[in-house]
Amino acid sequence: MDRGDPGGSDGGKGAERELRLKIHDREEFLIVTPRMLSTLIVRIHGLSGREFTMAVRDLMPGELEAYLEKVINTNRHAAPCFQYKRIPQDPITRRELHRICRDQLKELEMDRKACFRSIVPAVAAGGEAGYSIVCGEVFFRACKDAKVKFFYVGPDGEREALVLGQACAGKRGKTATKTENWDSQNPRYMV
Repeated sequence: MDRGDPGGSDGGKGAERELRLKIHDREEFLIVTPRMLSTLIVRIHGLSGREFTMAVRDLMPGELEAYLEKVINTNRHAAPCFQYKRIPQDPITRRELHRICRDQLKELEMDRKACFRSIVPAVAAGGEAGYSIVCGEVFFRACKDAKVKFFYVGPDGEREALVLGQACAGKRGKTATKTENWDSQNPRYMV
């Protein structure tokens, strides 16, 4: 696995590189899914600069948002991973769910380097809730490189290849369509 320059300084002639993404946290239930990460990478791939604003709904569609809110509130007192010590509100609302997502994205690392310099609440297009995001330089260059293959490493150590849309490279495949459900065997990980 080449962990050299993810910016592709080889003039585009090098072999595909594998990079691992992991949320170094936590004992909390992770709501950031591989599909969310794929969406972010595809968005970053199309950018000319490292700073952008993204609507929360582009990462977390309404159905997923409602599902996560229900799962967390139902299990808030049943398991420590649903307690979110920094979120005292009970039950949580969409606003707290957006904060949990933001906090977890802030903890995202690519091969042990922070992916983002900052993620703060913002108003996205149309007045929607969003995030103002500044990518770290190395992560930004990796997202722009069509030869990088990203893997999400879950809390259980399992690796999952991120499926990226046609926007990143004509041969990368279609955007993931796998249904994301709560894994009752491992409640800290969305599959």
